[in-house]
Amino acid sequence: MLRNYVLWGALLGCSLVGAACYPGEIDSAAQTDLVITFHQEGFDFQSNLTFDMPDTIVDVSVDSGGNSLLNYSHQDEILAKIQLSLEDMGYSRVDATLVRPDVVVLVSAIGVENYIYYSYPWWPYWGWWGGWYGPWGYGTNSTYYYPWYPVYTTNFTSGSLFITMVDPDVPAPDSAQANAIWSGVINGMLEGTDNEILARINNNIGQAFQQSPYLAHP
Repeated sequence: MLRNYVLWGALLGCSLVGAACYPGEIDSAAQTDLVITFHQEGFDFQSNLTFDMPDTIVDVSVDSGGNSLLNYSHQDEILAKIQLSLEDMGYSRVDATLVRPDVVVLVSAIGVENYIYYSYPWWPYWGWWGGWYGPWGYGTNSTYYYPWYPVYTTNFTSGSLFITMVDPDVPAPDSAQANAIWSGVINGMLEGTDNEILARINNNIGQAFQQSPYLAHP
């Protein structure tokens, strides 16, 4: 079933400012092990030192609360690799229920084929998390704001993984929007055998951060 929520844009090339792709050449829209990253141009990533992250990967290809077809068997390994990658870049994880982090990292995935890039309702998928500390202004009508929009888009395959870094202190055009400052997508990462998925978790999540050196703290 084709979904009409715009989530990400898989670039048909790597010429767009604010985006990076790996490998260097894209042979097809469904290419395995395609890693794409976006970031807000001119943003001072050095000002952010702490983060927190919900302990659940959300399947945004189903209505909030619906039945998911996503393979969750490697959720812990995925979240652990993302945390380790951020810590290697100089970030420290804090408990957002106790102290307000500089950024929040949200991890989502899709359990269906042919998922395309339209704005989806952010709040039903992430509003449950207890780490939204203080009056950040998010509510039932909240959506994402992507500073790099518009981008060229294509479909993503089942099992694609999305990592979004949100800075609640950066104002979006709409005060209810969650402002994304960095995003990474790995096409079809959760497809294949256990050994293939585990290798992709280590290699491709690491690649997403490796091709985003501006995130690192000296």
